[in-house]
Amino acid sequence: MSKFSFSYIMEHIMSKKVSPIPRGYRTATTCLTVIDVDSAVAFYQAAFAAELLTRHTGADVAESVAIHATIRIGNSIIALNPEAPELGIFAPVSLGGAASQTHLYVDDVEASWNRAVEAGALVHTPLYNAYWGDRTGMLVDGNGQLWSIASKVENLSQQEMAKRARADLEMPADIAVEVAVVEEVVAEVNIAA
Repeated sequence: MSKFSFSYIMEHIMSKKVSPIPRGYRTATTCLTVIDVDSAVAFYQAAFAAELLTRHTGADVAESVAIHATIRIGNSIIALNPEAPELGIFAPVSLGGAASQTHLYVDDVEASWNRAVEAGALVHTPLYNAYWGDRTGMLVDGNGQLWSIASKVENLSQQEMAKRARADLEMPADIAVEVAVVEEVVAEVNIAA
C-alpha cells in the first residue's frame, strides 16, 4: 500500500496548524451589506477591477443565488453579504444613506474615478485637491455604499497641512489647528465591558 493513502493524506491535512487569520486577510476586514451579492460583485469588478475570491450559496435559497462573497480590490479583501431585514441588517440604500465609507488609495485617481463613473457610480463629491495632499472625491454605488478614491499628490508637513486647513476652512490665523499624522498618533481606547 502506498504511503500516500487517503487516510495518510487526511491525517496530514488535519494535523496542519490552522491559522486564526486566513491567508490574505488582515485584522480588520470591511464587510459590506448589499441588496444583491452577484450584482454588487459585477459592479465592483467593472468599477474597481475587483477580483472575485469566493462565492457562497445557501441551502435554503436557490443554488444560483449568492449569500456571501469575498472580493479583492488592490491588496484588500472585502466581504459582501445580502440584506437580512429580519435580523435588522440593511444596505445603506434601504436606510436612505450610508454611515461610513470605504476609502481606496489608487495609483491614478483620474483613471480610477472615470472607470467607476462609467460603470455606474454616482458622484457624491467631485474630485478635488485636498489640503492634506490627496486628490480625492467620493462616489456612491447602487447599494448606497460610499467610496472615496484618492491618490497622494504631495507630501506635506503638519504645519503646511494646518495652514492649508485653516485657509480651506477660512479660519483666523490665531486659532490653532491640530493636524495629526496617522503614523505619529497613538490613542488609548477604553471599552467598557
